[in-house]
Amino acid sequence: MTEQPFPEESGRVKPKPIEMGMSVSALMDTTFLGSTAGVLAKGARLLTEQVYRHPGSVVGLSVDATLTPGGAAVAALAPLLRGGFVDWLAVTGINLYYDALHSLDQPLLRTVPPDDPDVAECGGGGIYIRTRDREAAEATLREILSGPDFQQPMGSAKVHDLLGRQLRVREKAAGVEFPGLLSTAHELGVPVYNASPADSPLGSLIADLARVGNRLLPDTNADLNHAAAILNATCKDGEPAVAWCVGRGSASNFVLGIPQHLRRILGPSVRATYALRLRMAGCGHALPVAPCESVREAGSGSPPMHSEGAGTREETVDLMLSTDLSIAVPLLVAYLVDRTSPRPPKRLGHRRDDHLDRLRQDHLQATLKKPH
Repeated sequence: MTEQPFPEESGRVKPKPIEMGMSVSALMDTTFLGSTAGVLAKGARLLTEQVYRHPGSVVGLSVDATLTPGGAAVAALAPLLRGGFVDWLAVTGINLYYDALHSLDQPLLRTVPPDDPDVAECGGGGIYIRTRDREAAEATLREILSGPDFQQPMGSAKVHDLLGRQLRVREKAAGVEFPGLLSTAHELGVPVYNASPADSPLGSLIADLARVGNRLLPDTNADLNHAAAILNATCKDGEPAVAWCVGRGSASNFVLGIPQHLRRILGPSVRATYALRLRMAGCGHALPVAPCESVREAGSGSPPMHSEGAGTREETVDLMLSTDLSIAVPLLVAYLVDRTSPRPPKRLGHRRDDHLDRLRQDHLQATLKKPH
């Protein structure tokens, strides 16, 4: 980790000239001072100075923007998991599908080969794949999803953990240099949810297999309750919980809705929620909508965040920006990697049963306390 001082006067615009060899983090601290750039740098400092200084803070990341065809899963998202900067994920199926294609060593292309016009665009953004490569990858995915471990209803986090284990085996066999997002999440015990499993090629494969007798059935109820159990344990332990949303859609709705779901389970008086919401939308897109809560704008002089335990009325720091996410996400990840020491993985997926048991006990206590 490279230590660099922050600007001494946060209220004053005091830039420094850009120099040869300047790091991304130094560039953001000394030249990202206004407009969208300033908000991005402010979010980076909030994460490094207030979130990651708490070893027990738990960060949930949602990814709705279609980033994985352009390589973001390997270049930016997997490093967040390996550094312990993200503890659980909600990701759209289209992102997970192209992440799986990377793990299966099926090449994505930045240009259409002149001698091979039989290609398709990967969710926009000028990235393409050969039809024969897609068909080979989907045949492998069908084989994996038809295996005995998948023949039952289960939450999407369990589906992705099993899939990540199989993809890691194939990465090693194919000599894939850098593991993908799902295989990394499996290795580190990071839960990966998909709130809308039917809206992607991966969901279509599962549905087609069900038509011919496959018994895999994604269970979104299990996902909601597991994520609520993670938030419950975090706040009851007095640690900050953070929601970091990249893009707007089903994944961000899932993450931002967990506090409300937890209050539905334990009662409206429970104030367990996120200490920080960092909401990032693509250019021209509406920001992810969060349930109405007491919030304050996050400024460079924001006081330290505290987690909201039961019965407290602490405010949520809410930071929002609209920008090109394919640029902003790698910049933010580079800043975190440079300025923050890695944290041990919390392996929340391996502690699922303990978290759910604790939520059941808290629900029972809340039920007994209700007036009759």
